[in-house]
Amino acid sequence: GLQGPPGKLGPPGSRGAPGPQGVKGLKGDLGGSSDHKGVHQESIKDARQKNMTEMEDMELKNALLRACNNVLEAAKKRSGKKLHVTNGEKMPFPKAKAPCAELQATVATPKNTEENKAIMDVANDHAFLSITDEATEGQFVYVTGGRLTYSNWKKDEPNDFGSGEDCVILLKDGIWNDVSCSASFVAVCEF
Repeated sequence: GLQGPPGKLGPPGSRGAPGPQGVKGLKGDLGGSSDHKGVHQESIKDARQKNMTEMEDMELKNALLRACNNVLEAAKKRSGKKLHVTNGEKMPFPKAKAPCAELQATVATPKNTEENKAIMDVANDHAFLSITDEATEGQFVYVTGGRLTYSNWKKDEPNDFGSGEDCVILLKDGIWNDVSCSASFVAVCEF
């Protein structure tokens, strides 16, 4: 024969064993709950991120300062109370004064053998000294004022060769020579 219609619904059965755990769902939206002080969790997250960014910036700045200090240490020489530095760039004397002035320094002016050697060591090339005879030909003075108290001229110098040598350079061997102020030499700044 044929199957008859379904019977009445029976009583519920006993609870079955739990099934396997399902796949992890997607992360939900951040809620608006707050902690006991009334600060939103989102604000805390933002503050942490800001602090991390600031710490990274500080670490970067510290690394940059250390690098700059290493460069400065490599390019400076102290003699007595003076400190001499250079970036090694060559330029005419009028322009050589500008980078030193920006550092609140002056172009180097040796006033004794020790300072002369310190400038020579830092320059590692021919370098301008802050000494000229622009005001009175043949009378070399410090640009800051006053007669020379120390000099280390090359033999037969200063000679004002070609009637245009009003500036002074320190040669690589520490001896001085008068040159044209428009020629380009290393600028050494003095603090």
